[in-house]
Amino acid sequence: MRKVLLLIVLIIVFSGCAVNIRTTGFLDRSGGEPAPPKGAPFAVLENGQAPNPILDREIRYKIEKLLLRHGYPIAAQNQARYILTFAYNISPGLRLGTTTLYSPPQSQIIPVPDGKGGTTFTTVMTPGATSYVPSVTGIFTKHLTLKVTDAQSLRTGRKEKVVWMGDTLSTDESSDLRYDIDYLLAGTFGYFGRDTGQQISVNIGKDNPDVKALRTETAVPAE
Repeated sequence: MRKVLLLIVLIIVFSGCAVNIRTTGFLDRSGGEPAPPKGAPFAVLENGQAPNPILDREIRYKIEKLLLRHGYPIAAQNQARYILTFAYNISPGLRLGTTTLYSPPQSQIIPVPDGKGGTTFTTVMTPGATSYVPSVTGIFTKHLTLKVTDAQSLRTGRKEKVVWMGDTLSTDESSDLRYDIDYLLAGTFGYFGRDTGQQISVNIGKDNPDVKALRTETAVPAE
């Protein structure tokens, strides 16, 4: 029994530390283009008009780090087989709920037969009233999109050929996009290059290998 209770406690603790990530992978099969094979060189491009170029450069570096971890070398743009671009944002929202309020128990004196034909009085405790109060919680949706494009189509001036796209988001009470981007990236790379067919929901904690790898080194190398 104690082992069961301990297991339940551990599940609650670790699930509370995890972030729920929802991700969808889209692979274009219409042109016969396969998923990017392992060993194919990538170039990751920053967003030239990013409101925060420092954060943008940091995210680019993290993407490059995960590409290397998953078997894709980094190359210059003119030597890459694939170009990876990315976009991200955070938007506020509200979550409506209900808070349950419990009033304290109350004592009540009631008459009871004394067994001798008379009446005596005793005190009993009755449950307090239960009330439900509407509640509003501030929440934030963090969104990350990765786009993989065939580099040759760009170099030859042809129409951009998108090979794969990953669309990932999470919604919770955290407004720290810089910190939470690690979970979004880990969720995306869990299905990198794959067509998921539908949105995948996964809980990612601090012990996720990709999250741990991103946090072992936070400094962005000089260009």
